[in-house]
Amino acid sequence: AGLAYDVPTRYSLSTDYTSDNHTLADHMWDSLSLDSMVIAPTIEWAEAMGLPDSWDFPWDPTRKIYFVKVYHQLHCLKNIRRAFKQLLSGEASPISFGHVEHCLDTLRQDLMCRAEDTPMPSLQLVNGAGEGQIRQCKNFEKLVAWTKHPDRDACYRRLSDYRPPSRSIDRYAFCAPDSEHFATMTRYFEYYGYPDVIED
Repeated sequence: AGLAYDVPTRYSLSTDYTSDNHTLADHMWDSLSLDSMVIAPTIEWAEAMGLPDSWDFPWDPTRKIYFVKVYHQLHCLKNIRRAFKQLLSGEASPISFGHVEHCLDTLRQDLMCRAEDTPMPSLQLVNGAGEGQIRQCKNFEKLVAWTKHPDRDACYRRLSDYRPPSRSIDRYAFCAPDSEHFATMTRYFEYYGYPDVIED
């Protein structure tokens, strides 16, 4: 997407995502949409970017599907949090320990690859490094818009953050009526049936 680090953002150790109001915290985490996780650029664009080969986009063989890294990271964070909450409550979890380990190692690899080296101030709290520091961040809304541009839109919705659909292709059932892929997608789902609703 080529986004610049040009959004001044205050770093805080306490946000609505860590609120003592668990209903609010759950809402914040649940509202983190992963629907922009997949893009479907043309083969030519992918080759020009030096990307490895990937799966064909189901509605157009001249396009490939690629997962946008930050959404996989958020998927992992959401699943780790859900598994941890379910462990604390004694609730049965659909998230396997193997998936949690995969997510932890994915985040480890990503953090060590980026090796963020910003010096963080610490005045009072032993564990308070960085509180109130202004960071330069990317504009996340611009990333969402970039993934949904017609040149890349994969007609993708996650359906559930914690349970896979019965058919992977069901996640690609959301082309807009003005999409060049709408007719092909519609023919497929009219024949094979539309996705089921998945409850988290």
